[in-house]
Amino acid sequence: MSQNSSGKDDQASGSKKPISLPISRVRLIMKSSPDVSSINQDALFLTTKATELFVQHLALSSFNNGSGKETNSLSYSDLANTAQETETFHFLTGKNFKGFMLLFQIYIIETQP
Repeated sequence: MSQNSSGKDDQASGSKKPISLPISRVRLIMKSSPDVSSINQDALFLTTKATELFVQHLALSSFNNGSGKETNSLSYSDLANTAQETETFHFLTGKNFKGFMLLFQIYIIETQP
């Protein structure tokens, strides 16, 4: 949970990267709230990890319930339908869904080999 000696908070020390989302982007999103004055590094790491796990959960649920299973793909409509049809994801509407899609796209880009 600590930063490596070079100060790069987007990479964990060691050979295995514990998170895929860029911590700096999550920090930027958190700081955009007028209620946030400072962000503890542990809270930032945990928020980033929780966001990543949530993105994975929604993606897997959308894939399993979506139309792209035959073609091994996931579309925007699969994600939107899952958000509308599954009670757990009902809060992802309007602006919340657009913001989430941005995080989802960042996650996809960061996890590509």
